[in-house]
Amino acid sequence: MKKFLLVAGVAATIGFTACNDVDVSTLEDHQGAYILNKGTSNSSISYYNYEDEKCINNYYQEKNGGTIGAGATQIAARKTTDFPKGLAYVALPSENNIEMINLEGFIDAGNIDDFTNPTDVLPSGETVIYVSHNSGVSSYDIKKGEVVKTFELEDKPQKLISSGKYLYAACAGDGTGAKVFVFDMSNNNEVDEIALVYDNPIDMVVDIDGNVWVYCSGDTQGLIKVKRTLKNEEPYIEHEAIEFVLGDNKGDKANPLTVSRDGRILYYVYGHLCSNSVYIEEKDVDTDGNGEIDIVKGDLSQEPIISGDYQTEAFNGIDYDGHRNRIVALTTGGELVVLKNTDDVWSSDEVHNVGENPLMTVFNY
Repeated sequence: MKKFLLVAGVAATIGFTACNDVDVSTLEDHQGAYILNKGTSNSSISYYNYEDEKCINNYYQEKNGGTIGAGATQIAARKTTDFPKGLAYVALPSENNIEMINLEGFIDAGNIDDFTNPTDVLPSGETVIYVSHNSGVSSYDIKKGEVVKTFELEDKPQKLISSGKYLYAACAGDGTGAKVFVFDMSNNNEVDEIALVYDNPIDMVVDIDGNVWVYCSGDTQGLIKVKRTLKNEEPYIEHEAIEFVLGDNKGDKANPLTVSRDGRILYYVYGHLCSNSVYIEEKDVDTDGNGEIDIVKGDLSQEPIISGDYQTEAFNGIDYDGHRNRIVALTTGGELVVLKNTDDVWSSDEVHNVGENPLMTVFNY
């Protein structure tokens, strides 16, 4: 879960403490939001504490006296027995490195240099992370410091997400459609391969029913719902890929997809911020006028959902803060925009300057 519902998949993968409410009047230093900024020569991390409505930039440099490296693509975090305040992972593909950060004090906790071009990291359990890299997807034991198993994939994996015990790896493809590979994390076996009609999967979320949504950004941009069915006999899981077109490419974004806390509303960037129910394909229509109702595929909304400032902003990254029911959005100009919903209308509540080329946000409470 870069996104909120991932917490349902692998026990608080990104650092949520289950679904317990957080007393925002007593936030500790490790609690709040961390914004990953890709930068140019060096990447950076900004820390946002909404209790005092302050954002501290160059947070890693401030705490460690050095930089995390260049070309960061992903930040993920999880609490463990050894790291009760949380352990963060930053993928740095251009450095062939994954930086680890103890969120108690935000102190360097070492690095993993076992992979070439690591693009995404998904924590799972106490000591295991999954890493997408040039050769495929690997499970890695951080305590032993060794690779547990590698799934070699011809198509380079770009993004990872989990739904229940299943890991989904989205691969770019060869220009004729991308692919999503599915692995059973309980036994480290590949269980499915799903062909997509669009190219370049750049973001994924999980909805209330455990289905995975993929944002593709090739020549055509669109969302694909990877609808899953669980069975009692082999194969224990089956998938159907249902595509929803947005239109011609309006510009690649780093993380243009997120989902509401209850997993029922998708938020996505297509020229501006839009939203849609996850039940979009279940639309009752009398298609031939004979009085018989058919269930047909609906259309993704392309209407902006923000009033006033930022209504036409093509955000570079969006994430849903389920503890406050806010959307945190990142502009290409280096702003963190906190969006609040009032009477079903979203508007900017706070704006803070962050680092250069902000990509995504991870929450830790």
